[in-house]
Amino acid sequence: MNRAFVVVPLTLLTLTGCPGGEVEGSTTFQLPATQEGDGDGDNETGTTGDGDGDGDCGNSIVEPGEECDLGDGNVESGNCTPDCKIAACGDGYLYTGFEECDDGNTDNTDACVAGCVPASCGDGFVHESVEICDDANDDNTDECNDQCLLTSCGDGVIQAGEQCDDGNADDTDDCPGTCQLAYCGDGFIQDQVELCDDGNQLDNDGCVGICVEAVCGDGFIWEGVEECDDANDIDGDACTAACTEAFCGDGVHWQGMEECDDANMDNEDGCANDCTLDVQYTCNTLKISAPNTPDGMYLLDPDGPGGAEPFLTFCDMTTDGGGWTLILNRVVDSDNTGQPDLDATLGNPDAARATNWQFNIDLFWADATDFVFADKENADCQGCNIGDYDSAIRVPKPAGNTWSRTCNATSDMINVTKLVGPSLGDGVAFQCADSLGWGTCGGNVCHYGTHTTNTSSNGSWSQNGGNEMHFPATYSSYASYGDVNSPGSAWCRSCGGGQAAVVNSSVTCCNTSQFNARSRWTIWVR
Repeated sequence: MNRAFVVVPLTLLTLTGCPGGEVEGSTTFQLPATQEGDGDGDNETGTTGDGDGDGDCGNSIVEPGEECDLGDGNVESGNCTPDCKIAACGDGYLYTGFEECDDGNTDNTDACVAGCVPASCGDGFVHESVEICDDANDDNTDECNDQCLLTSCGDGVIQAGEQCDDGNADDTDDCPGTCQLAYCGDGFIQDQVELCDDGNQLDNDGCVGICVEAVCGDGFIWEGVEECDDANDIDGDACTAACTEAFCGDGVHWQGMEECDDANMDNEDGCANDCTLDVQYTCNTLKISAPNTPDGMYLLDPDGPGGAEPFLTFCDMTTDGGGWTLILNRVVDSDNTGQPDLDATLGNPDAARATNWQFNIDLFWADATDFVFADKENADCQGCNIGDYDSAIRVPKPAGNTWSRTCNATSDMINVTKLVGPSLGDGVAFQCADSLGWGTCGGNVCHYGTHTTNTSSNGSWSQNGGNEMHFPATYSSYASYGDVNSPGSAWCRSCGGGQAAVVNSSVTCCNTSQFNARSRWTIWVR
């Protein structure tokens, strides 16, 4: 058995036979003591003894191989662990007040990361199966957002390379699924803004560069569909209303290039194969020879070869069966002289119909069956047919062989048809003899047009009935009523067939004097 020596302090012993004597002080010496173990303090024997470092952890003595020993104070949650080690992150023990977790490893991809804190988005460690990324910040504009997800278009945050991000995949709003601001040509139809979007800004396909659907008349030639497109829907120019190139024989009268176009190759129908016309007598004979002829200006020769020179005038080929020739245009406030006799050719026809002009009515009288009086208020009427006027009335041709200014009696009742304006349809009115007017002014006609009674008096009017339509002849005192050079005074000059004052107060048959007489009068023959 090995022996261990214990240092023992001894006090002075009292010896027998030596009475009364004391030895002062003390003496220290070694006594042998018997003890189990191998001398390393752990009461163990064997090859592990003598400095093997496996002392008794928990005996409150810090022995070799131990970092601490608090005895019963060695606990998992304290600063000295049950293994007599100083508490440290990663030892597998949760040190209360200092650690939030401790899973006994240095793996930063699990739920407890460096520093013994729970894994969280933004800690810089990618939590496996929980996070996709973790860049240690909460910046949503970089590649990893504050939810530790990879940023992407549609996440509601504008990142580098994105112009917008509205958090949805809707391609019809102002930020489509590409996260680029919507624009015409991006391939997405923006609701309430675009009608189409084919991903380009070409003007020659079915969706033009302003993102509206291509249509004939938009000014863009739709490749493979249209031959032309001149930005209008007018027949009569080089590009028809169907967006086909005009040509002789297409049935559309190309104004200025063709005299006619009857859509056939018959040379005997009045419109030749080269789209030239045989000179026509009237618009009605033209209508009969070429029924598809549209409204427009045509060359007429009403008295045939050897008489008056042919002239251009407007033909209404639409209203009331068509075939109407415009023979007179009159602006009642253009002068103070009134309408001259109808059996004279005066002035030069203007397309705008803003001046006074007329053709001799006797050139048409023999073949005529009807006349129309039409008026337009407040504006000229370029290119208008009868239906475009504010009021129009059809009357039969008088029975005489020629027109006559004479009116020396009361008027006769005639059957009329109101074509435009108030009181539409068939009715009756009054005219005097062959004058196409009414009223006796020194034996001559006072007013051209119709009256609703059989009066002969120049001033017996102002009823403003639906069939009362007239303007003053040169023989009427109303021709110079007021002064055209003093607007507002020349108001009592015409009667527009029942039109309301809101159209033009001057046409209400002298019932008001608010405005100047801005009436435009026309006479048509068929």
